[in-house]
Amino acid sequence: MALYPSQEWCDEWRKAINNDTAVREKGSNWGVGFNGNWLFEVTPGGGLEHTVYIYLDISAGECHDARMVDDPSKVDPGFHVTGSYADYKQVIKGEMDFIAGVVKRRFRLKGDVAKIMLNSRFVRAVAGTFSSFESEYLGE
Repeated sequence: MALYPSQEWCDEWRKAINNDTAVREKGSNWGVGFNGNWLFEVTPGGGLEHTVYIYLDISAGECHDARMVDDPSKVDPGFHVTGSYADYKQVIKGEMDFIAGVVKRRFRLKGDVAKIMLNSRFVRAVAGTFSSFESEYLGE
């Protein structure tokens, strides 16, 4: 079991993304001609004591990198999502739909929302990979 958030968890997530046929099929155009990389900013609470950042380099249905970053200015995401540890945990456990969380403003998104809506099946497929492997959580 991998602790969320940790580099071990990021490594497991990358494997899950790359082993998911729905991600590969629905994401064949994602990040092609635009920056489809993500930066997830996870704010404190629920056992998390300081803000952490997870960078996801993904395009054409393949995850090239998933890693913790100390300095968000060192990466170039096309999408930056900020949310609380508690809200991210709900998405990872499959208790909340990621896109619904964005629409309901549980997550703040910087980036082209139209691209996300046009590629909602791909974004949901990637979010679905969260619960495809066992995770453990801070404060539990």
